[in-house]
Amino acid sequence: MNARRRTVAGVSTRKQPPMPSISFVCPLQNKSRYLLGAIAALERQAPTHERQFIFIDDGSSDGSFNLVKAMTKHWSNCVYIRQDNTGPAGCANTGISYATGDYLKFLGCDDILAPFATDQLLECLDSTGAVAAYSRKAYYGDISEVAFTVDNRKSVSLIEDPLAIVIDQTITGLSQSLFRTAAVRAGGGCDPRVFTEDFSLALRLALLGPFILLDKMTAYGPTDTSERIGIAREQQVLHDYNLALALFFQDHPELKKQYGRLALRRCAERAEKWARRRSDGKSLLRCAIMRTASWLPGFDHAAMITATLSPFSADGTTCGRKIIQPTARDIHTESSESSLAIYPAKRPSANDSSASI
Repeated sequence: MNARRRTVAGVSTRKQPPMPSISFVCPLQNKSRYLLGAIAALERQAPTHERQFIFIDDGSSDGSFNLVKAMTKHWSNCVYIRQDNTGPAGCANTGISYATGDYLKFLGCDDILAPFATDQLLECLDSTGAVAAYSRKAYYGDISEVAFTVDNRKSVSLIEDPLAIVIDQTITGLSQSLFRTAAVRAGGGCDPRVFTEDFSLALRLALLGPFILLDKMTAYGPTDTSERIGIAREQQVLHDYNLALALFFQDHPELKKQYGRLALRRCAERAEKWARRRSDGKSLLRCAIMRTASWLPGFDHAAMITATLSPFSADGTTCGRKIIQPTARDIHTESSESSLAIYPAKRPSANDSSASI
C-alpha cells in the first residue's frame, strides 16, 4: 500500500491543504498592568491553526518586555523585538516586517480578545475573499465587566468598494480586526508619516479589495481614567484621521475627484467639533467655511484637508509625532517622532504581481 495516498471506496484521500497560518502582532509600550488578561486571552486564539506571536517592545520603561517573555516562555514560534520608541505606526510596521502567516492579527496588549475572535474573523475572510475584516470593540472600567456573548450567529456585511465607507465612517481599530498579510504588504502597511496607525492602514487596504464588517463584539479595551490623557488621546486621534486623509490624497491624486468632497466634509466636521470644544472662534469659523465648501463644486477639496489640521495644534502640525507630550508621571516615557518606513505607499497597478492577494 502506498503510505502517501490511499483510496477508500473509490474516493481518493489526498492530504488536505494546510489550514491558514496567523501572525499575531502585539505592540508593547508600558502595558505591564494589562498583560495578564491580554496574554491569557491571546493564548486561546485559533488553537488549531499554525500561529506566530510577534511581541514588539516600543521603548517601554515599566518592565513590559521581560514580563511578556516570562508569560510566554513555553509558547512556540515567538519573536521578541526591542526597539527605541517609534510610535504606534512605526511599531506596527516592525511587526508586519516579521510576519510569516497568511493572516495578520494585531493585538493592543491592553485589550482582551474574545475566545472566538480570530476564528470568526478568519471564517469571514476565508469565505468571501475580502482583504480585511472589522468587528466591534467595547470598553471596561474594571476587568469584571468583560463578558462576551457566546453566539455563533453572525451579522456580516460585505463591502465591495470600501473606500467611501472607510472615509465616511472612519473605519478603524486593530485588535477587533483581521487582515490578509499579502494585502497589508501590497498596500504599504501603516503610513509612517502619521503617528497613529489604524486609519491609514484601512485607507490603503480599501484600494485592494472588499471589506467585511462583522457586527459582533470581539474585544474589550480599558477605559482611561485620566482625564488629561483621555483628552490628549482624542486630540491626537482626530488630528491623525485628518492627516492620514491629507497624505492619502497626496499619494493618490487620481482619487480626489471621486472622494475629495466627502473627505473634506468629514475632516472639517472633526476640526469644527474640536474647535467648538476649545472655544476657538477663529478656527471654528474657518472650519465651517471649509465644511460648506465641501458641498460646492469648483474647489480642490482634497487639497483643503491640510488646513483642517490647525485647530488641533498651535503650529498646525503635519508630521507623525505626538501633539501633546505626556509627562513622565502620566505614562513614564515620552514618544519620539515616528520615522520607520517599512514599505513604500503605492497603489498596485493591474499587472503588478504584488496586488495578487
